[in-house]
Amino acid sequence: MEEKKKYIIENVGHLYFKKGIRAVTMDTVAAEFGISKKTLYQYFTDKEDLVNQVIEFFIDESGKTFKQLDDKNAIDSILLIRKHMAFIYKFYNNGIEKDLKKYYPKLYKKINEVKRKRIFTNTIDNLKLGMAQDLYRTDLDPYLIAKLQVGRMLYTMNPDCGIFEEYEVNSLPFFDSMMDYHMNAICTDKGIKYYKKQLNKVQYEETN
Repeated sequence: MEEKKKYIIENVGHLYFKKGIRAVTMDTVAAEFGISKKTLYQYFTDKEDLVNQVIEFFIDESGKTFKQLDDKNAIDSILLIRKHMAFIYKFYNNGIEKDLKKYYPKLYKKINEVKRKRIFTNTIDNLKLGMAQDLYRTDLDPYLIAKLQVGRMLYTMNPDCGIFEEYEVNSLPFFDSMMDYHMNAICTDKGIKYYKKQLNKVQYEETN
């Protein structure tokens, strides 16, 4: 991908996170990056094309993050995801999800399908790795836990389901509480000691 186009896509994505999709027009993008609309339309046929390319880019980028989890310490892998979420929460505006659902339903459906598959597959892989490393209990059913994770991440934490409010789910403390719930359920004594030690390090680094 051409470097200038990649720069636009990545930074438009950050604008979407901050302001939502609907508020960011093609005029906004042109002004933000000091380019003419004519130049912008050389890269993207219209706003829908721009939205599609931005979302595809971030799906690919998040996929790269998950690929880094292979063969690591299983708990370090969980905390790597947590660091990724901490970064997202700094910029996240729930308007992006609402706009996708309302104005780009096909893309919204595609994103949720990607999420579902990744959560399921990565949870199974992480559980098997943690069991082999004596960090997770060996009496767990990875496929059952993975399905519970999918339900928790995509439905329980979805404000539209009426279980939690938006202000609750769109925060790092809430994510940490859900992560604690999961880790306390699956870890061995050795695993929970390591998890708490490493999480304290991560949280200390964030505040100092």
